Amino acid sequence: MFLLSNIYMTGRVDTSIGGETPINELPPEVLAQIFEAGLVWKQSGFSPENHFFPNRNIYGYAPTIYLRVCRYWREVALSTSSLWTSCSSDQFWGKVAIAPAMKFWLDRSSPTAPLNLQLRFQPNFPPLYANSIFRLLATEVKRWRSMSIELDLSLAQAFVALLEERTQDLSQLEELEIRLLLKSVVPTAISQRILAQIPLLKSLRCFTWVANGHYNYSWDHRFHRLEALAVLDDITLHIPSLFDECVGHLSQCVSATKVRIYDRTSHDYPLHMKPILPTTMLPCLTSLTLDRYYDALDVLDYFTLPSLEYLKITTEDEHHGGHNLTILRDFLERSKCALRLLAIAGKLSSSILTDYLLFPPIRSIPEVQIISPLVGKVAIKIFETYPDAESIFPPILCWIPYEPLPFSRIGWRNLAAGEKLIYTWTAGKLELTADKHILDRYIYKSG
Repeated sequence: MFLLSNIYMTGRVDTSIGGETPINELPPEVLAQIFEAGLVWKQSGFSPENHFFPNRNIYGYAPTIYLRVCRYWREVALSTSSLWTSCSSDQFWGKVAIAPAMKFWLDRSSPTAPLNLQLRFQPNFPPLYANSIFRLLATEVKRWRSMSIELDLSLAQAFVALLEERTQDLSQLEELEIRLLLKSVVPTAISQRILAQIPLLKSLRCFTWVANGHYNYSWDHRFHRLEALAVLDDITLHIPSLFDECVGHLSQCVSATKVRIYDRTSHDYPLHMKPILPTTMLPCLTSLTLDRYYDALDVLDYFTLPSLEYLKITTEDEHHGGHNLTILRDFLERSKCALRLLAIAGKLSSSILTDYLLFPPIRSIPEVQIISPLVGKVAIKIFETYPDAESIFPPILCWIPYEPLPFSRIGWRNLAAGEKLIYTWTAGKLELTADKHILDRYIYKSG
């Protein structure tokens, strides 16, 4: 990316040995490699942690950016088939007729290159317009490497028909992401037909199923026993589920290395009496995200995860019931996993935050992140008022992650490139950043 930005500013390439060469004198195959290296283009997915900015679902720039520079660049870009293998309906919003634009795009790609495709609905879609886009994408079904798709009733019927009739043509499909749209309720019978086809997609390793939204509409799209959960490597579920159902979903993921389960529905109850369920060992699981309103931490009571390296727990309810640290301690002792990262997120009160900072079992974890609104400001108040704070709290960092619209977080880690330190606290000594803008935003602001 540095090379590409330098080209934009100077119009020349530093060859390091032979001096500088004007960019338009480079052979087309060299310029094509520069285009490939400089392109940053990523579709936002449908799970909660995949969004970039509000109303922005494409990160980076499509290869059309090269078409605007000059005729030579345009010719090279249009003839470089590898630039045109990722395409989303969302990138054309409000600009052109989407179906012809996507056809033009895919025609630029190599006829045999695997495709990364996405079909998102837009507010201005005429009735059944998404179906016409889907019919276009279905002509390339043998090339699908990843498909991310939103389904209303009509499109769900077309999609399940393709899954059932052309299973063998999906031999390259590695990633599938499905979101059921709330505005057009997809019947349970159709969603279950879709789910029944998942185990038949032999190359599939990554599966996302999003049926969030209004509780009553989404409730019929639950998983009960699904064979695919036992064979997939990377699983994301964003569905309403009662506590015992959530435990059941996770217990089926016996081969998965990464699992993310989201449900921020309150279900109108806190967990007063936990069900009696067996403890399940998931020997392959290395990364687990549990994001629930009340009881994410309680789920760990039913599992032994000896290979776990990454654990993120998000609890939306701010009361102590969702932060029983005895459960976390017992889980770590039982699993004997070498956690590399623990992330705790949600609406944490001052007392809950204090409990985590004083919790001995997490001191040996190399990276701990605690994420909550105004957490850096709250932590400073704790350090200032807690008795013997200088001797009982571990060294703490407060920083801003390198991501869009970031919350500050506290804990300990080696900061990555682009992350900004707000303060350090060690043995009673607080050292603030010299950046007044950061302090005004994250420490001094009211709230």
